[in-house]
Amino acid sequence: MNQQADVSATTMLAEAMVSGPLFQFAEMAQVATDMDAVDKELTGILTSFGIDHFVLYQATDKGGKPTGARLCGKRHDDWRKHYVDSDMAPRDDLMKSGRHMPVPTTWSRFKAETKVRKGQKRIFDEASEFGLKDGIYIPLPQTDGSMYGVSMMLPHKLDNEPRMLSALHLLAIYYSVAANKLGRSPPEPPPAPELPVLTRRQCECLMWIREGLPPAAVGDKLGIAENTVNEHLEQARRRLGVVTTSQAVIEAIHRGLIKLG
Repeated sequence: MNQQADVSATTMLAEAMVSGPLFQFAEMAQVATDMDAVDKELTGILTSFGIDHFVLYQATDKGGKPTGARLCGKRHDDWRKHYVDSDMAPRDDLMKSGRHMPVPTTWSRFKAETKVRKGQKRIFDEASEFGLKDGIYIPLPQTDGSMYGVSMMLPHKLDNEPRMLSALHLLAIYYSVAANKLGRSPPEPPPAPELPVLTRRQCECLMWIREGLPPAAVGDKLGIAENTVNEHLEQARRRLGVVTTSQAVIEAIHRGLIKLG
């Protein structure tokens, strides 16, 4: 879509033939029973604005950590795979910006109004290589403190006209309403890798305690301070779920973490 087409699309926002579908979509989203039908309806509306791809995702979890976990949408498969494989979410400052400024913004506006850091610049540059020249990010705060977002991407510069951004904002809100209603939610994060029961140093400290050495002497043996030995012993007791160091020694032997003799 060229610049003249952009202007025409913006002008038409005030007309019934454009505003009508927006409100019809809002009504549909609230009673939808099939997300594929919602995607199809939104695809048709966005195509009239020259927007080819859109995705609803979890921008940050309730702790503020960026996730970029996709929920639904007509994604650009090649770009999405590249984004995920390159682990771009932690460097995506545009996505994180919604926590501080929960209003729609285009890529071009973000570049013009923000000091773009190296990681974010790389995202924009590599998106361009996939034919995505501009886009709009619409942050959607959630009641649990997390932040969802709708990204809409297109192969040309997007008009920053306020009425267009407002229309796209409305579509994004009701698209999210439909997704939430139909149970689309971020996947559970993978479990944290299980830590070893004890570290090598904790085992060494317990081993020398078993030999009858006091913490100061253990420190001399290992070349560390007595306070550090005591910290290792405290951590060992906590990890083994016991109260005393003697109990920790017995439990470590029982688990095969330190050897007799």
